[in-house]
Amino acid sequence: MEVLGHRGSRTPGPENTVEAVDAALRAGADGVELDIRRSADGDLVCVHDARLPRFGGRAVIRRSTRELASRGIPALTEMLDVWGGRGRLILEIKNQPGQPDFDAPRERTARALVELLRARGHAAPAITVSSFDWFAIEAVRDAGIGVGTAFLTMPRMSVSGGIAYVRSAGHTELHAHVSAVRGVPDAVRRARSAGVRLVTWTVTEAEAALELRDAGVDGIICDDPAGISRALGRG
Repeated sequence: MEVLGHRGSRTPGPENTVEAVDAALRAGADGVELDIRRSADGDLVCVHDARLPRFGGRAVIRRSTRELASRGIPALTEMLDVWGGRGRLILEIKNQPGQPDFDAPRERTARALVELLRARGHAAPAITVSSFDWFAIEAVRDAGIGVGTAFLTMPRMSVSGGIAYVRSAGHTELHAHVSAVRGVPDAVRRARSAGVRLVTWTVTEAEAALELRDAGVDGIICDDPAGISRALGRG
C-alpha cells in the first residue's frame, strides 16, 4: 500500500510547502499530494484555500505570484523542483463551485497545468492529476501527456458510483473518502473487478491505515506520512 503525504505533510507542516514535501519524502513516503490554484498572473501555485486570512480574506486568484510567494505560498514550479521525481506526485486541481477561481468547464487551471508539465518534460507515469471537478481531469486526460487522472469524491458519494464513472471515463484511480471506503466491506473487490486503483483520503490515524492496508487498498493520503509509515512497520 502506498503512503502519500497530504499537502506534502501536514504534520509537522506547514502544508503545501517545499519543507513539507521534502520532509515527507525523506521520511519514506511513496509520494505526496499537493493542491493547485491559479494566481492573478495565471501561474500555478500550491495552496488549499481559495481565500486566506493572511490576505484579509481576499482571494488567491486576485493576488500576484510574487505577493503569494512573499506570504509563503510557493509556485508549482518550485514544488516540482523539490519533488524531483522522488516517488509519486498527486496534483489536485482546486476548482469548486462558489469559489472565486471556479471556471468549469473552461478549466484554465487544468489547461495551464497541462502546458507546464508538457514544457518541463517530467516523468509522466509518476504524476497523477486529481480533482472533484470531472471537467478538469477530463481536460488533462484528453491532452494526451501521459499522466494519470483520478476522480476525487466527497464522503457522500458512493464508492460504486465513483468506480463506475472512473471506469467509463478512462481514468486510472478513484480517490474516495476514507469514511466511504470503510463503510463498504467489498470496496476493494469492486475496484479491482473494474480495473480501478483505489486510494483513500484523508487518513489521520494509524488504526485506519492498518485497517485499510489489510483491506487491500492501493494507497492512502495521510496527514502524517512519517508517523503512519512507522505504524505500518516501514521505518
